[in-house]
Amino acid sequence: MFQLKTNIYLLFWFSFIAIFAFLIPYYSNDYRYQLIEGTEDMVSSLWDICVSQYRHYFTWGGRTPPHFLAQCLLWGGKVVSSIATALCYISLIYIIYLMGIGKKISPFKMPFVPVVFISIGLWLCMRSFGEVVFMLVTSCNYLFTSTFIILYLLPFRFSLNEERAKHGMMFAVMMFVLGIIAGWCNENTGFAICAVTGLLCLYKLFRHELTIWQTAGLIGMGIGFLVLALSPGNAARYDSMAQNNFNYFTHLINTVQIFLISLIENLPVILCYVYFYVLFKKNNLKEKCTSELYASYYCFALGFISLAIMIFSPNFPGRSAAPFTMFVLAANVALYAALKKNSINPLKSSYKMTIYALFFVFFAVTSTNAFGALLQARADQFELEKSIAEQISQGKKDLEVPIMHVQSGRYIFIGAMKVSKENFANQIAARYYHVNSFTKACDLTPAFIHFDLKYVVSYGEPVCKTH
Repeated sequence: MFQLKTNIYLLFWFSFIAIFAFLIPYYSNDYRYQLIEGTEDMVSSLWDICVSQYRHYFTWGGRTPPHFLAQCLLWGGKVVSSIATALCYISLIYIIYLMGIGKKISPFKMPFVPVVFISIGLWLCMRSFGEVVFMLVTSCNYLFTSTFIILYLLPFRFSLNEERAKHGMMFAVMMFVLGIIAGWCNENTGFAICAVTGLLCLYKLFRHELTIWQTAGLIGMGIGFLVLALSPGNAARYDSMAQNNFNYFTHLINTVQIFLISLIENLPVILCYVYFYVLFKKNNLKEKCTSELYASYYCFALGFISLAIMIFSPNFPGRSAAPFTMFVLAANVALYAALKKNSINPLKSSYKMTIYALFFVFFAVTSTNAFGALLQARADQFELEKSIAEQISQGKKDLEVPIMHVQSGRYIFIGAMKVSKENFANQIAARYYHVNSFTKACDLTPAFIHFDLKYVVSYGEPVCKTH
């Protein structure tokens, strides 16, 4: 049955994401991937992108699939990339729902409550939302890759159902090839899908249910992850960190703290999972809904491992917690589906309406604030480009950029240049504009609260003051 209310709601999110993705200026890596790697020339063909990714694999990181996509979307322009981002976000909601219920359903027939639940969870709990969703290169690293990975894992999820679908050899070949891409996308999700799906395949082997396509898919994921993890570019990046007096044991203390903060920020979806699980056990649904229960375990484990493995990473940005939120939401949907199948309503209508009202107020405040910040960021970007053009016309090669009037928050990302000419963003901008260096009068004083914990940011006044 066509769900008009649901589709109107999804159309709103499509428009919202597209507008914000269009409004956010390019920052840092957005400039880098407009250039042919190793040169100061702009990408002008698909061949340029292939050359760039070949060089990038050997010099700085091994995430070839998301960076290939990023360069394609940057080459396509803002309109193309913003529409693609919005489509991906809506697809993510749809695929999370499929991952939970474990069966195919038309995207136009999704029930309203689970869709709202997923959208609330993403907006409320996903760390660095603006960076993960709106900033193009980062969205390719996390939003697009996570959506693709969850889509790829759907056959494994469906295999938990009692009925066993039969697939031919061509499907096994497809799962192998796509598995390589899935494992190659991202370090933490690559490790998680290999480890957790490997355990699932062992379970299937023990029950004499392991199929050729599952084996091929697992092998493909493993190969893709090794291609990523063992890339010379990743080794080069780690060496550059080691040269800057990187201390792993000191860093380990920080990563454990970030891990715990990520769990705390995801408490709403975690507690919701616990609540659904208690209801599931209380009503003795294990025998009736075994596939939903195991699916929730599978999804929760994927999320938890993708987050926990970051403790051992040399870099643990808040954005890397995004897959955790997505997978745990799928785990919630699995248990919710089991409850609804047995006519158990986990929330009274009055509670449901209260949650909707509270979220509407929270969303109205945070989204309005983010929209104003984005408009300020675009005004700052206009002044920045005007200043750069004037200084270049004067023959200057060492440029100073204006001070920004907005800083990063959970729903808005500002990748501004800094005082140091050696700063990563400064060096990328220098390559992009064909000058020697960039600097700025002052840097933003580091705040005690990390930027992705700032739900509402101030804007309009300079974010730093010159000495």
